Amino acid sequence: MAKIESLSELDEYYEEKKKEQRMRRWIPNKKVAIIIVIIGAIVLGFVVYRVVYKAMEEKNPEVRDYIGDPISVEDENIKILYDYVTYGADGIRNTKFVLNRNVDITSFSNKELIYYALQFAQVEDFEFTGEYDSARRKIYFIPDSKIHQYMKYYFGASVTMTPEPSLEYPFTFSINRQNVGTMTHDNENNGYDTVFKSRVDVAARSREVQPVYGKLINALRKTDGSIVLQERVVYTVLRTDNGKYAVDIYKDPEKTQKLDTKSGLSQNDLSSFTVDPTSYPATAIVEYTFGWNGQTCFFQSSRIIL
Repeated sequence: MAKIESLSELDEYYEEKKKEQRMRRWIPNKKVAIIIVIIGAIVLGFVVYRVVYKAMEEKNPEVRDYIGDPISVEDENIKILYDYVTYGADGIRNTKFVLNRNVDITSFSNKELIYYALQFAQVEDFEFTGEYDSARRKIYFIPDSKIHQYMKYYFGASVTMTPEPSLEYPFTFSINRQNVGTMTHDNENNGYDTVFKSRVDVAARSREVQPVYGKLINALRKTDGSIVLQERVVYTVLRTDNGKYAVDIYKDPEKTQKLDTKSGLSQNDLSSFTVDPTSYPATAIVEYTFGWNGQTCFFQSSRIIL
């Protein structure tokens, strides 16, 4: 310490010492304050999460079993997954999951496993063999290995491939202006000889009254990476009614709980008929679970919640 020459210098010295003492008291208090802020942020985040989650529970009680991150139903990947379980290549609503209360891989026949795998098929998968059938239509070939690869995309790595002797499948693309392939298994070459000989008018069939109408309402990512989609659905029965048509709308797949009837419909009305399941206070919910293998999602199970 320098030599103090006057009272004023002495006063300054003690004033500095007081500042140092206050600073030493403030430093640990600052650390405590930071910790308090961090804890407060965590608590606030938890409170906000519970408020949002509670609101989701009240709106859709079926989500309460899942703690995970909500995903927008407009997300492109979610739309792709939803299409995999709702629509076939022929443009018609898939009823496999909406008519059966519980579905997993054991619920599929061998032929169905192949059908679902063929949803992923592309034009490039079919190689012209250089041969023709009796009607001079070109014969194409797709190997079993390619179908098995697509089967794994849909059902996961553990699924096995057992060829069927013959298949007929409406593809999403056309070859020689035809989109329905007649497929015959070639045991020697381990694949299917395929002839495209007919066509399904997807647009026309999509204008028919469908047996089920659905709307995706929730998408959640669970902590293990799996994805859960929830779809509200209603079931319909088309019937004639005094020279016109009527559509009965039901809550359950067994059609025991009627929700509504749309009557007095003409043939033209049927071509544009649709139902929004969310317009009714209580409908069935189909819940789809997709497993995650570290790279892609695959169908794991579905269940109907009533």
